[in-house]
Amino acid sequence: MNRTKLKVLLIDDSEDDIFITSHHLRRIETFDLTIDSEINYGKARDKILANEHDLYIIDYLLGPETGLELVRECSRQGVTKPFILLTGKGDRDIDLEAAKTGVYDYLTKAELNAEMLERSIRYSMERYFSYIAVAESEYRFREIFNKSTDIIFVVDEDFRLVNFNPMMSQLLGYEDREMAGQPLSSFFETEQAAQEFIRHTQHNANNSDMEITLLTREKARKTFLASTSQITSLDGHLQYQGILYDYTNLKKSLEQRSLDERIESIGKMVRSMAHEIRNPLTNIHLSLHQLEEDISEDGKTYIEIIRRNSKRINDLIGELMKLSNPMDQEYKPVNVRTVIASALEDAMDRIRLKGIKVQENHAAAERLILGDHGKLHMAILNIIINAVEAMDKPDGLLQITTDTSDDTATIHITDNGDGIPAENLPHLFQPYFIGKKNGMGLGLATTHSVIKAHKGNIEVHSSYGVGTTFVVKLPILAVS
Repeated sequence: MNRTKLKVLLIDDSEDDIFITSHHLRRIETFDLTIDSEINYGKARDKILANEHDLYIIDYLLGPETGLELVRECSRQGVTKPFILLTGKGDRDIDLEAAKTGVYDYLTKAELNAEMLERSIRYSMERYFSYIAVAESEYRFREIFNKSTDIIFVVDEDFRLVNFNPMMSQLLGYEDREMAGQPLSSFFETEQAAQEFIRHTQHNANNSDMEITLLTREKARKTFLASTSQITSLDGHLQYQGILYDYTNLKKSLEQRSLDERIESIGKMVRSMAHEIRNPLTNIHLSLHQLEEDISEDGKTYIEIIRRNSKRINDLIGELMKLSNPMDQEYKPVNVRTVIASALEDAMDRIRLKGIKVQENHAAAERLILGDHGKLHMAILNIIINAVEAMDKPDGLLQITTDTSDDTATIHITDNGDGIPAENLPHLFQPYFIGKKNGMGLGLATTHSVIKAHKGNIEVHSSYGVGTTFVVKLPILAVS
């Protein structure tokens, strides 16, 4: 039979007691024991801290010190191996104190024999191995919890945060102390969305892949796929644990692909239809010109109506073509600040008419990008006009800032208007989506197409009733 090998350190200030205890240990057949001994407290401490033994059997009295003092000192140094305490006679107070100190077992020398020692060693080692297994499991869990790229959290039955991993603080931009104990609903975009998530979690013991949107500290929207389950705390109270997968970039990518496909499909249709519409429209204009001389003054009113509506149809086709036309690939170096200045100039009449104040703050270094000045001008102008139309208050403020990194020029265009309802934000760049009283829903769709054709990116952040910020990022060509 294979016997478990164990190295035992016997610590006692009496050599006679060491001899007797060693005799009992050698009679144990279930373990293959290697027995070392030490009578000096300091040397015994050093041997324990050297971590060369599997088990320590310690006498309670060690000269002026006690075995419990030795256990405490070594435990503070990180020793977790089993300690068995021996005493000359049973003492309930010592027994209780030993248990608090972390001693695995407590034996009386007068009753000591090989059978009792074998049972104590077996019990202590089994308890130690169980402790190691739990500690390793807890370590692995803690590693997963702390290093997970997903948010992991636990809330109480009132959905207040009990525990959360570092990724939650990192993704939402808060300090740990700011989040601890906070209601989970405070991070949702709307109270209605929070309550819907809570109800769904409460009525489903295991809830997988529910899409939710949370706001960062800077009020940026982040989309997550949430999986939650009901658990019970150690004190028996209901809790909920959840895992949130950051779906933001993937969703943006899918939405972008869908939008690109939709724009391309519409573009093909528009290019096909434009030719068919403009041919009869040209004939209408030519016929009007021929008829004009033969029509009475009263009839010329109807001629003007036909001419105006024909022009409107032609303008509509022109706007559609702006959206559908592929971008010219022969781009030239363009100064970002010059594009902004020309767009502002074209919008200045509207800005002055509404009494809007303009603030500009540009990066010190002027940057060039490779692009089409005219199309970029149109894209920025569309954003500025949208901002101007959103501001009806007397203290309207339009802020335009530029910032640069080594490879990107970033333009922020911010207004303090009414803001955009959250339900409209996902559709803002879709063709024909109209979020205001007038317009054809093509301005921002055209802007989106222009920015994407320049290998850039455009985002919008808005708080309803507070204002809106458009963020345009374009790749830098060179430093001017």
